[in-house]
Amino acid sequence: METLLLLLSVAAVAGGLGFAAMGVGQAVAGRRAAPAASDVILSDGPGYEQELQRPLSVRLLGPTWNNFRQMGRSVTPGWQLSRMRRHALLAGMGPNGIEGLLAIKAAGVAAGATLLPLAFAALGAEFGSVVLWALLGGTAGFFLPDTWIARKGEKRQEEIRRDLPETIDLMAIAVQAGMGLEGAIELVSRKLPGPLGEELHRLLQEVQLGASRKQALQKLRDRTEVAELSTFAMALIQADTIGSPIADVLQTHAREMRLVRRQRAREIAAKLPVKLLFPLLLFIFPALMVIVIGPAIVAIVQAFTGGSF
Repeated sequence: METLLLLLSVAAVAGGLGFAAMGVGQAVAGRRAAPAASDVILSDGPGYEQELQRPLSVRLLGPTWNNFRQMGRSVTPGWQLSRMRRHALLAGMGPNGIEGLLAIKAAGVAAGATLLPLAFAALGAEFGSVVLWALLGGTAGFFLPDTWIARKGEKRQEEIRRDLPETIDLMAIAVQAGMGLEGAIELVSRKLPGPLGEELHRLLQEVQLGASRKQALQKLRDRTEVAELSTFAMALIQADTIGSPIADVLQTHAREMRLVRRQRAREIAAKLPVKLLFPLLLFIFPALMVIVIGPAIVAIVQAFTGGSF
């Protein structure tokens, strides 16, 4: 009976907090977008018809998702928003990619602070333990999306670093064959799909929209944290400024990238013995010692005790 009451109380508190937060978010959103909402509801024009043609799930869950996003923005500090924006940029989500992440953070807090304590309350945990697990679940739901997007950004930067030597080789061959730099970049972005191809395609789009080659290359450096790509972009900027042949710059950097790749492979190979040391000490050596020394220990004990072990 006490467990049932505890479950009901936790569910009631969590539900009340959730509905209250959603109500506050809805009120704030209504004040910010009252003219637009009234135009959609009261008019019979194309906007009203377009709203009715949206899927039912989107019309039902869309306001809730917006409320979660506003809640996440309201409880996230400014310095963390800046860091999330940087991680979203490195992960390929763009500077505005944190909007969905903020909604996920708020939903994670609500889910972690509700489901985890309910599970422990169902197992018969005490009230203090349930409250503690609610705090831990909410904290985990708030910080896990940050860890996920940071890891995604690191993985994307590693993929860019891995594909860079082949990309520069292909660009050098294309330029030596008579293509311009933009044509070589377009060829590479089509032939080598992936994060680096996406960044090069975005560079071409910026140039087509009116940005100079220097500005596009500078933005490419700002969107990534790969030192080799930053050096390559800086070399192209300097070559464009002083008028050096692009083919020579590409050929030189292609040789340097091949050298850097060999050095990185040697560095990874040199780190392997150190990484293998801890699994050997923790898992392999104890089992090996038991297999090798175990029978000798049994024989010694039998010899000194005169009986069976």
